[in-house]
This record gives sequence, structure tokens and C-alpha cells, in this order.
Amino acid sequence: MNPLFNLESIYVTNIIGIILLAVMIVCNLWRLQSRTHANMNLLAMMFLTLVSCIADPISYTMKGLPGVLPKIAVYASSTWLFAANMLAVFCWNRFLAYYLNGSMSKKFRRMLNAIVSFGLLLLVINFFYPIVFSIDDNNLYSREKFYSFFLIADYLLVINSLVTYYKSKRNGGILKFFPIWVYIVPIFIGGVVQTLFYGISVIPTSIAISIAGILASLQNEMIYRDVLTGVFNRAYLDYKLNKFAKHPNKQSITGLMLDLNGFKKINDDLGHSVGDEALIATTKILQRAIGSHGLVTRYAGDEFILLINTQDDDEIQTHIDRIQNLFDQYNQANEKPYKLSASIGSHKLNLKKESVDSFINTIDFRMYENKKAFYASHRVLDRRKH
Repeated sequence: MNPLFNLESIYVTNIIGIILLAVMIVCNLWRLQSRTHANMNLLAMMFLTLVSCIADPISYTMKGLPGVLPKIAVYASSTWLFAANMLAVFCWNRFLAYYLNGSMSKKFRRMLNAIVSFGLLLLVINFFYPIVFSIDDNNLYSREKFYSFFLIADYLLVINSLVTYYKSKRNGGILKFFPIWVYIVPIFIGGVVQTLFYGISVIPTSIAISIAGILASLQNEMIYRDVLTGVFNRAYLDYKLNKFAKHPNKQSITGLMLDLNGFKKINDDLGHSVGDEALIATTKILQRAIGSHGLVTRYAGDEFILLINTQDDDEIQTHIDRIQNLFDQYNQANEKPYKLSASIGSHKLNLKKESVDSFINTIDFRMYENKKAFYASHRVLDRRKH
């Protein structure tokens, strides 16, 4: 046993992480079917951390042992750990952006990619010139000057995720929630302990605990998610609106009801699988249009209700225009056998003067008024063509 490290504690800690992650991966393979950005980044975090829990004890076991193979093992495992820890936090940032906002800005994506790319470049250089860590003739590991880059980068990425969370919560107000502490606290404690006490290995298992906390939070809200599209369902809308009704002075919310035009024809002519594809595409458009400023719920069939955190007329119209523009962009960019468009009705929520049912009835009425105008204009166009 290497006297420099408590290998037994390292083995036990990482075995706990391996078992925890293996169970989580097996129980969450269904996320591969939906292939949403949030789910794929969450699965990537699990895989990266699982391999790290395997690489970590290998690295500590081989340190100090003579020979070429131990040296290769230490280099490979240590390089993986640096890369995987950074990539795990990278995937966490992406998961949070897609989960809370439905999309990620190009500026944000470029910043994340730049940090990770630079870190990976440093690790490649480290194979030829030790600038991150070095391995001496006795195969003992030493930190070098660019070790601090990864420490700083990892913590900056964690801090950046906090910025993403609080910006989303600010924009979405009471519509946005996510218990971010379940990820931050274990990561922070694990990082501090391993940084201050060299020879203690807790970061991979800390990340595993963080992921378990995330999955537990997501599992709790599965009852409020639409199975097909992944957006919130009618039960969640009812829960939110009834919660607002208890505190009618604490919100400034506008509701948008949206109904796809010609959806029945898509189902009848092209089949329900194509109809499902159209619904999934619609939810992605709506999430992109609303972003961090509200939430999207599938109300029934091809009807959606969006709650946005504003009652400003210009902002409401901006969101409506953005939705319609994104539908147009989708139709132009995709050679589908159907065209997506929607009728939209809006109404400002005022639970001091109306009930939840009257609020729903009002946006429903206004949506159908918009739909009648849509079909009336298309009949006029059809007559003109003939």
C-alpha cells in the first residue's frame, strides 16, 4: 500500500460513487429516448463522473510505484480527472441553461466552449511539457503552475451556473424554480476538502452526490411534466395558478393560450407520429421564444398555455411576435410535409378581480377569436387565388 495516501478510504469513497452512479445511469437510460439537450448533458455528467470514480483510485494506486506502466497509468488517469471535472461542470452549465430557459445564447455557448477548449489544450501540452502536473522518476505527482487554471475555471463555471440560475429566476420571477443548492453544496465542500488536503479523494463522489440531488429534484416534478414534449402539463398549470390565487398581490403575470392551426389535418393526413413530431417542434419553438421569462405548459392536445413574467403591453407583443417569427423560420428551414402556425390569445392575470377559471376562459376566448380571424383571412386568400 502506498504510504503517502490512505488508499482504503480512497477505494471506499470511489466505490460508493461508482455504485451510486451505476444505479442512476441504469434508472435514467430512458432519458436517451427523448434526447433533449438537458437530458443529454445530464447523462454526460453521469458518464464523466462514473469514469472519474474509476480513474481516481487507479491514479492514487499507481503513484509512487516504479516502472513505465504505472507512469502511463498516472498520466492517463490524472489527465482524465482534470478534463472530466471541468467537462462535468461544463455539462452542468449547459443542463441548467436548457432546463431553465429551453435554449442557450451563442455568446454563452462560445464562452463555455472557449474555457473548456483552452483547458483541454493545456492537458495536451502537458503530455510534452509539464505545465499542469508532472510525474517524477518515482512516479509521484506534483502540481504545476497551470494547475490553478483548472481550479479557477471549475469554480468560475460553478459561479457562472449561479448567475444563469439567478438571471433566469429574475426574468421568470415566481415562475422559475430549481433547488440549485443540491448541486452546489456537495461540489463546493468536495472541492475545498480535496484542495486543502492533498491525498484525500472526494471530488468525483461529491459530483455523484450532486447529480443524485438533481435527479431527485427532477423526479419529484415528473408528475408535472408532459410525457411527449417534456414541458409542464395542465396539472402544474393548475397548481401554479391556484398558488397565485392565495397571494393575488404578488404576481405580474400574463397568460398566452396558443392553438396550432390545421393540426387535425396533420394528424388525419400524415398520421399521429408526424403529429407528435409537430407538437415536439412546437414546444421547442415556444421554449426558445419565452426563454427565461416564463414557462410553457401543454394544456390539452395541440393547445398550450404560456405564463410570462410581465404585464407590459410592448413586452407581451414582443413575445407573441417572436413566437410567430420562430414558426416562420421553422417552416422555411425545414422541408416538412406540413407548416406550423398558431392562433394566440393573451390576457393579464388579475386574481383580485377574477377566478382561475375565468382567466383560462378569457385567454381561450381570445385565442379562438384570433383563430377565426386567421381562417377568415385564409378563405379570402383562397378565393383570390381562384
